[in-house]
Amino acid sequence: MKVLTIIQEDHPGLLAEVTALLGEEGIGVQDFTGTSLGDTAVITLTVKPYKQAFQLLSNAGYRVIASEHLLVRLERHPGALAELSQRLADADVDVRAMHIVNKDERAGIVALETVDRERAREILKDMLVS
Repeated sequence: MKVLTIIQEDHPGLLAEVTALLGEEGIGVQDFTGTSLGDTAVITLTVKPYKQAFQLLSNAGYRVIASEHLLVRLERHPGALAELSQRLADADVDVRAMHIVNKDERAGIVALETVDRERAREILKDMLVS
């Protein structure tokens, strides 16, 4: 799963500006998160088409970082997230970001970004969704 992260000086309407720009070009937002850290906004977007969105936002002056996440199926039970995290830690794989993108009564799908994507892919090959 390819993800765009915008790191920008925060101001009222920033999310509206970004999503309007994407919408005007027919780019769909599939998922997003937004956080303010002091005067800085961090907006993470999953969009299609990905490359067009990256170019559009970059050309508009936004600081955009592109990354790719692994999608992992995680059984729903107490401690499941700890087990996943420990499995990566035991293999000395550093996690940059992780969040739940979907879930039902039995399982969830976790988007995972690591420093060593290929190593994480090998460690978690039995859990990968894509």
